[in-house]
Amino acid sequence: NFLLPSIFKSCSTFEQWFNAPFATTGEKVELNEEETILIIRRLHKVLRPFLLRRLKKEVESQLPDKVEYIVKCDMSGLQRVLYKHMQSKGVLLTDGSEKGNKGKGGAKALMNTIVQLRKLCNHPFMFQHIEEKYCDHIGVQGTVTGPDLYRASGKFELLDRILPKLKATGHRVLLFCQMTQCMTIIEDYLSWRGFGYLRLDGTTKSEERGDLLKKFNSKNSDYFLFLLSTRAGGLGLNLQTADTVVIFDSDWNPHQDLQAQDRAHRIGQR
Repeated sequence: NFLLPSIFKSCSTFEQWFNAPFATTGEKVELNEEETILIIRRLHKVLRPFLLRRLKKEVESQLPDKVEYIVKCDMSGLQRVLYKHMQSKGVLLTDGSEKGNKGKGGAKALMNTIVQLRKLCNHPFMFQHIEEKYCDHIGVQGTVTGPDLYRASGKFELLDRILPKLKATGHRVLLFCQMTQCMTIIEDYLSWRGFGYLRLDGTTKSEERGDLLKKFNSKNSDYFLFLLSTRAGGLGLNLQTADTVVIFDSDWNPHQDLQAQDRAHRIGQR
């Protein structure tokens, strides 16, 4: 109202325009459908000279072309063995040391088999004990790094073929992932490769989000990749300085992935 104070000087003026015609003294106002439509039309008439609304489809000619690729990849050998066992038995292989397991080698019941299979398809090291056993197998302590990290997952192997080429040709990437645990593994890979990146997920404070966007969108930014969780980073962000969007794992709701793509595919994309 501060732009045009002469339109509605007070709340009572607004009510007089749109509420009073249907009100009776001392009674709660309940409008029927016809009266509601009439009030909405009155509001539209007032706003029409001042409101410019454009849908994306109406300005599509101003947007660069969007090209989509669905890239399929095979699971690694480790993933394939674990997947078949998990799918057929509904349990996860363990080392037999957990409470309740008997003998050498054991099994852990899965609460939600579909979710666990999705995690396995992303990376087997999303199950901590698998990474620990892998470390013992290759004779290292702590966490797995380097080629062993990406070779354990088919998706990571494909990512390692794509990202260096995008980096070398001057592209900038938004990488969306569903699971924050998987994002941490991706961070380990990006750090090993020496790629400049930023991360935003549901734990990122609101005041930090603006700073992250400024860092990524700034001219001559050193950050090649922005790693985002699909739900936290798929809405309300302008990241048009990126020209490539990678959906690492699809959402159950395809609309979420479309929203994620639109973080970059918008007017002003460079």
